[in-house]
Order: sequence, then structure tokens, then C-alpha cells
Amino acid sequence: MTTRLRTGLYILLAVLMLLTLNSIFNTGNPNSIFRILIKSTAYDLVITLSLAATVFVLVVLLTRGRDNLTHLLTINGEQIRALRSKGQSDDDIAESFLSELGAKPGLVYRLAKRRVLRYLSKQ
Repeated sequence: MTTRLRTGLYILLAVLMLLTLNSIFNTGNPNSIFRILIKSTAYDLVITLSLAATVFVLVVLLTRGRDNLTHLLTINGEQIRALRSKGQSDDDIAESFLSELGAKPGLVYRLAKRRVLRYLSKQ
């Protein structure tokens, strides 16, 4: 996906999210902005659910396939091979990698370490 298309989709996502938020709080309101298109309030719930489903699909499409940690590990593959040739364990390499990223100990650190170790075990 090109940068221009991705930016356009993020803008569309923001607009749809605002419309969904407005729709949630104005369902059944006779003065809602949706009265411009649909005069009856009977379809407000359907509109709200449709907007929410569309936002969900866009979020999934925009976040799918973006794995920055794996990308960083791939870029540093040569360094990882050098560390392995020096006899360092995968655990030591993972610790070193995460410390270079500036990761602080905690839940996110443990999850990232688990992903790094999984990546290293496949190499």
C-alpha cells in the first residue's frame, strides 16, 4: 500500500470514527446530522452498527501485516549471526536487542522478548 493511499485511509478512518461517535450519542435524536439523508429515526441503529463495522474493517486492514519488531530483527540479521558465532545464547541476544531498543522491564518487555526468542528460534 502506498503512503498516499494509507494516509487517505487514515483520514477516512478518522472521519468515520467521528461519525460513529456522533451516531452513538444521537441515535433516535430528531435533530441528528443523519436527518439530512434519512428522515426516519428508525434506521439510526442500523446506521450506527454499519459505521462501527466499517471502522472495524478499516482498522484491521490498516494494522494487518505491520510487524516492526520482526522487521528490525530482519535488518539486524547480520549482527545476530555475528553474536551467535561468538557463542551467545538466544536469550542473551534477545536481552541485548531489547536493551538497545530501550525497552523497560515489565509486561510489554516480556511479550517482546518472547516474540524475539520465537523469531530467533526460527533462524
